[in-house]
Amino acid sequence: MKISKKAYYGMRAAIRLSASKNPVSAHDLAISEHLPADFLEKILQKLKKSGVVVAKKGVEGGYSLARGADEISAWNVLSALDSPFPRISPPPTPKGVLPCSIPSHCQTNELWRVLEQKIEKTLSDITLDSLIR
Repeated sequence: MKISKKAYYGMRAAIRLSASKNPVSAHDLAISEHLPADFLEKILQKLKKSGVVVAKKGVEGGYSLARGADEISAWNVLSALDSPFPRISPPPTPKGVLPCSIPSHCQTNELWRVLEQKIEKTLSDITLDSLIR
């Protein structure tokens, strides 16, 4: 499984916003996190659309978290940016072979399904607040 740059940058931005008491402009956020400004703006728009961040216009404006840092999980951020979230998938079966006609194939698929559930649960249990302590 590989996390995209979009998810990686978005997680960094969300952590930075969780540490700020005031809204942070996309420009200032890009500078402080050494991220490409145009790409970060698109990421912030996706996070806004998914309800992770809110935007305030004006001189005192910028982005801030939509809820408390203790209410936003890593899963909320990552799944908003990489939806559907990258899945662990086995290689396809050979042409003409039914997947479950080979018992080990179905048993192995169960392993990947359980692993995906554990990843989602683990990321859901990690809040932004816990990452900035």
